[in-house]
Amino acid sequence: MNLWLIRHGQTAGNVAGILRGAASAGDELSDVGHAQAAALAPLLAARSPRPQAVYASTYRRAQQTAEPLARALGTPVQVLPGIQEVDCGDWAGQPYSALKTHAAALRLPSGGLGFEGGETFRQIADRFVWAVNGLPPGQDAALVSHGGILRIGLAALLEQDIEAVWQCGEWVLGNAEVVQLKREKNVWKVRN
Repeated sequence: MNLWLIRHGQTAGNVAGILRGAASAGDELSDVGHAQAAALAPLLAARSPRPQAVYASTYRRAQQTAEPLARALGTPVQVLPGIQEVDCGDWAGQPYSALKTHAAALRLPSGGLGFEGGETFRQIADRFVWAVNGLPPGQDAALVSHGGILRIGLAALLEQDIEAVWQCGEWVLGNAEVVQLKREKNVWKVRN
């Protein structure tokens, strides 16, 4: 099974660099974001193998990013619960830069990382992996999601230490950036 993990195209919120969490569910792509989605679609549709199905989070910007690809592949966009943006709780309204400048505040009283008043990184990873594992076995698929959950979800799928990945800055995807994974014998690997 091949899986293309895609971060949604650019939004005004991305340009502003503000964490919004669940309040951003209805945010639309910017003109740049629409152009990114339109440019990505023929590239993925021309691949061999190529996605057979297109999934998007429950958030509007992910669905808008998925639409051109789904059209190019002749398949519908399927909304997949569990891959939506992280619930950043009390961090909502903070700049993205606060994730670095105040990284110690991500350490919860329980010892793990997470967002006070929102989700723990373990909860985020678990719901992402649960959603991916619920996809039809053997079906090559594109999955359009969000930067925060993709970063944590990639670490979980690849069986990497989520905290180490977060602290080292790995798996930070730009808007409309893609990572292709292949699952063989129940192990996910990055495919180049």
